Amino acid sequence: MVIRFKKGKNQSKHKPDTLTCIRDDGSVTWTYLHRGFVHHDFAHYVVETTLGFENAFFGLVAKGYDIPDFSEPKAQRPFEIPKEAMDTEPIVALLQADFPNTPNVQDANSNGVFREHSATLPVNITDKQLEVMCRKLRTLLQQWGDLQSGESMVLQFHI
Repeated sequence: MVIRFKKGKNQSKHKPDTLTCIRDDGSVTWTYLHRGFVHHDFAHYVVETTLGFENAFFGLVAKGYDIPDFSEPKAQRPFEIPKEAMDTEPIVALLQADFPNTPNVQDANSNGVFREHSATLPVNITDKQLEVMCRKLRTLLQQWGDLQSGESMVLQFHI
C-alpha cells in the first residue's frame, strides 16, 4: 500500500494536511488530518512496521477498511477494532510523548517517557525495537518538517 501525507497549504484557512492510502488493488481511502495528527500517524507507521503488526491502523486500511470509519462511534462503525489495533494505541502514545511537536526534532526526549512507562504496555518492546522506532520517527518528522506547503511524502506499507 502507498501512504501519502500531503502538507496542507494553510491550516487556518481550511486547507489542512491530508492522508491518502492507495491499496495494492488500486482502491483509495483518504482523510483530512487535524493539527498534530501527522505526528500520530507517523508514530503508527513506525510502530506497525517495526513490530510487524498486520491488524493495527495501516494494516486494516491495507485490508480494505476506510479511514473515516475509524472515527465513527463504535455502534456505527462497520467493523470491530481488533485487539492488536487496540494494543497499538498506548505504544503510539508513548512514542509520541518522546517526540513532542517541536520545531526542532532534535529536542526529542530520547525515549525517557517510553522507558518510564513501558512496563504498562500490552506488548513487550525490546531496546532494539525502541531504538529502531525512535530513529524512524525522528527521520519522518525531520522529512515532514522540511516539506513546503502543498508537498507530499510517500511511504510504503506491506503486510
